[in-house]
Amino acid sequence: MTKDIKANVVVILLFLGVIVAFAYSYNASVTTAVTNSAYNDEESLKQYNYEIIEKLGKTESTAEWSDIVEQYRDIVIVIENSSNEVVTRSKDRNWTALDVKVRTAFEYKNKAYMIISSVYLLRDYAADSKVLVRFVFVEFLIGLSALCLLIFIIYTMMLRPYREFYQLIEEYEKGKTLSKHHFRGYIGHVYDRFVSLTRNLEHQQQNQQRIIASISHDIKTPLTSILGYAERIKNGNVSEKRKLQYIDTVYEKAVEIQELVDEFDEYLSYNMTKKVHTERVETSEVAKSLELEYGCELEMSGVSFKVINNAEKAGIMIDRTKMRRVFGNIIGNSVKHMFSDEKIIEVEITCNRDTVFISIGDNGEGVEEEKLEIIFEPLYTSDEGRRVAGLGLAICRDIVGSHGGNIYAKRSKYGGLEVCIELPKAK
Repeated sequence: MTKDIKANVVVILLFLGVIVAFAYSYNASVTTAVTNSAYNDEESLKQYNYEIIEKLGKTESTAEWSDIVEQYRDIVIVIENSSNEVVTRSKDRNWTALDVKVRTAFEYKNKAYMIISSVYLLRDYAADSKVLVRFVFVEFLIGLSALCLLIFIIYTMMLRPYREFYQLIEEYEKGKTLSKHHFRGYIGHVYDRFVSLTRNLEHQQQNQQRIIASISHDIKTPLTSILGYAERIKNGNVSEKRKLQYIDTVYEKAVEIQELVDEFDEYLSYNMTKKVHTERVETSEVAKSLELEYGCELEMSGVSFKVINNAEKAGIMIDRTKMRRVFGNIIGNSVKHMFSDEKIIEVEITCNRDTVFISIGDNGEGVEEEKLEIIFEPLYTSDEGRRVAGLGLAICRDIVGSHGGNIYAKRSKYGGLEVCIELPKAK
């Protein structure tokens, strides 16, 4: 717990304690006063009842009782017979829920009666305007103090952090980098998530800008050559043999540009449709699809292609279209970097309790050990003359990651590169 939190908690507890102590003390004093008043009223009413009973006993009939009852204007008097029927009562005066009542039984001409006298408990408060004003003022003071405490808590716990949060967002819009801020509670989680999101967006934006700049550079180089050779052919000062050579070079450079643009277009199209639609696919079906799709084509290109499935009963949850792109990019990358007479690409599928492993290895030129961790970056290249060697492996990493898996590379047992894919086993 930070110092600010401790200070706020101490202030709130002290403030709350003062309000509770004051309210309790005031309530105790009021309760004591009211209790004493009720006790005194009961004693007084008993005396009144005895006095009234004495006067009633001197009358000739119950018809005279109303005159006696009306002599006592400060209290409410009701006289009932043994059948609980009202014989007489005070005129224009009724009982209330806060009345103090005293009942006294008596006999009149050998018949039982009950006199009930009552008085309003808070009559002193109601009659004394100063006491009533003080009572209302104290209640108002307690309510105002509680309201102030509530406002303080709301401001400290909610409004002030949100205001600081808004100020940080405004500073971020002006170009200031977001830093760590010790917000408390839920607002702290929201802020941390916001910082993480902005940093991811900044990272993606920087990557996109660097990729676009690199693509522009890689297009500019062969395009310059195309323009140069085209200009020489246009001038007509070259032999027919040299012209054919220039045309072949122009064609090769154009193909290079086309491949680069196609690769960039593939990267953009993937980022526009990142959502995956998974379904259960057995590893045997994956192995069969790879053999059917690449077996004949690679054999015709002089590549020995083999698929080994050691996880016959395992299944994985994948998006068929996107994973097909992963296998195509990896196998295509292997073919580009194999220059020996004997070309080998081997796919092996294994599994353990929770994971399915798919490895694709070749006997190509491979990658240096220290660069195995960065070949999946969009800007990686082994050619120092180019800034972008390809975006295919970067796309593979994103697709496998969207499936909850992992992808990495190591040296193949055939001496080339081996790309390993780990995917959660379907349950």
